[in-house]
Amino acid sequence: MTTVTIEDHRTVSKTESWQQRVAREKKDAILDAATQAFLDTGYNRTTLEHIARAAEVSTGTLFKHFPTKAKLFGGIIERAWTETVEDMAQPGSGSVSEELRRIGLDYANRLSQVETVALFRVIIAEAPRFPELGQALYERGKAPYLERLEQFLTDASSKGSLEPRDSWSTATREFLGMVNDQVFWPRLLIVDFVPEADVVEAVVDSAVATFLTRYSIAVDGLAETEAMQRKGNGAKRAVR
Repeated sequence: MTTVTIEDHRTVSKTESWQQRVAREKKDAILDAATQAFLDTGYNRTTLEHIARAAEVSTGTLFKHFPTKAKLFGGIIERAWTETVEDMAQPGSGSVSEELRRIGLDYANRLSQVETVALFRVIIAEAPRFPELGQALYERGKAPYLERLEQFLTDASSKGSLEPRDSWSTATREFLGMVNDQVFWPRLLIVDFVPEADVVEAVVDSAVATFLTRYSIAVDGLAETEAMQRKGNGAKRAVR
């Protein structure tokens, strides 16, 4: 049996009513129980009835929140990515390189978490029989993240910090792909691979430097790029 510590994704509103609080707590309990069940027994072998028992709720309550198993899995994916997407929704006041570094580290940390890696393994194993899992991952998790990053790059371009482009879709995937290749895929495929924090930082610094070398037009941005290149030039060697 695979035991994974479920992260606490709960957010509490000071203005929520007692009924809203109870509903939220039951929904959280369902998502926690479902996550553990999917990781322990796989998507196919897990039943909604089993999840309801583990969450200590009625099947009626479960169906009210999630009428199908696919929607329940989508809810898990959505919750797993919510914090990262919300962090990106409010960029700081730093330079483009500083904000890209923050975004890159958030992304790397999210992908490195045990729960995230385990969920990806479930999706890969079950996707041939249940293609809706991959769809849920993209629509509920990855797509909003890509959209927020693409919007950030578009805004930076409109302010003159990055070169003008009709679309930043490809560049968005290029940046995240540099992080994926050295942080996520080794973590996914090599069971005991856990990158050290300084290695992750070096990978992200290298990705930022490479990205700005290609797309930056600001003089101060180029100076920042050179500094980040010096910090991140050992990243590839560090993860091998």
